[in-house]
Amino acid sequence: MSFSRRKFTVIASILGFVAGCVIFGVRLYDPRGMNLLLIWFNRWLIVTISGLGVVSLILVVIASVFRGKFTWLACVLSLSALIAVSMMYLVPPVLQFTREFVYFGEAGISTNALLRALGFTLGIFVCLLLTLSAYEVHQSLNTAGQGYFFAAISAVIFALEYLTAAAASLQRLKILRTSDTFAGVSVFDVMIWRDANPNAFLFAQLGLALAMLIFVIYTHLKPSRVYPNKALLRKEKARLRDCRRWSWSLCTWGIMAVFIVIVLHWYDTKPPEEVQPEPYALNDGIISVNLADVSDGHLHKFSYVTPNGYDVRFLIVKKPAGTAYGVGLDACDICGIAGYYERGDEVVCKRCDVVMNKNTIGFKGGCNPVPFEYEVRAGKIFIDTQELVKHETRFK
Repeated sequence: MSFSRRKFTVIASILGFVAGCVIFGVRLYDPRGMNLLLIWFNRWLIVTISGLGVVSLILVVIASVFRGKFTWLACVLSLSALIAVSMMYLVPPVLQFTREFVYFGEAGISTNALLRALGFTLGIFVCLLLTLSAYEVHQSLNTAGQGYFFAAISAVIFALEYLTAAAASLQRLKILRTSDTFAGVSVFDVMIWRDANPNAFLFAQLGLALAMLIFVIYTHLKPSRVYPNKALLRKEKARLRDCRRWSWSLCTWGIMAVFIVIVLHWYDTKPPEEVQPEPYALNDGIISVNLADVSDGHLHKFSYVTPNGYDVRFLIVKKPAGTAYGVGLDACDICGIAGYYERGDEVVCKRCDVVMNKNTIGFKGGCNPVPFEYEVRAGKIFIDTQELVKHETRFK
């Protein structure tokens, strides 16, 4: 019976992985023609996963009460279908990370690209070890009732996770409205809560795993009965020791997962250090900046508050080629007033992470800073404040 269950889940995982790879391939080689269709398909996948999660939860509860062959088979089949569809949904975004090792403007082989590839590999490795450890700890439970109990709680968490995601998907499919209410909670409230707590269900599953491993460690400290000979006793002690080791393995990789999700994710996504506005001279509506103060090749930002109260930000950077300077607003026509920051020697858009070619700053187009008129003479850059006033409404 255990072998059949493992066979079902393995086959389901392989089928789901292959289907996910096919979907990723379609998105990769026909991104425009299939984009809207794939978005629609993914939303229905989420709805399907939530439905299968509820069905699996019901069957797990039934199987825990009526432990017959038919209920067990139905439970295994529903869980296998859930695994297959979940893999189909999760594999494409995971594979998409492999295309983001090299950022725009970077060399194909660089330290940053290698570090991203190493981080991706480490994440997959941790997920596999965490899954294997959780499976082995679950297998260590002494009775089927204990196994069904933890499986049912895990299924509840999983079903709730995808039910909340399904609410957002059905709203975007125009099947539900944001004002629709279920049990006193509106679809809009569910969407807001999910966006504010993206890792809540992950931490709930890890908390359940922690409770399960504590239970296994406590119940596997020593043999629970007397054995007729020392050989059987040694065998039982070895089994208990292996169960405890898998429990500690689950604890280790669970802590690693929390560290990645919280600490490393925060470090990777933390806002860049803001370039502070620098002082300048202002006489009769003309701003003047000494070239010597902005000739180091780094990004320099300035701020001018217009008579209407708009804080218009602009930047100056010396171009690598020649003695020219790039001057423009701290905003662009594509990403609005998101602005720019420095990453090493690069000027990067905060919103889309595009690296600016410093030699093109001051020219129109793309994600370049919006240019405006200025004048260079007598070792200074002169800017008429009226040029900034023309763009003040961008900085609402």
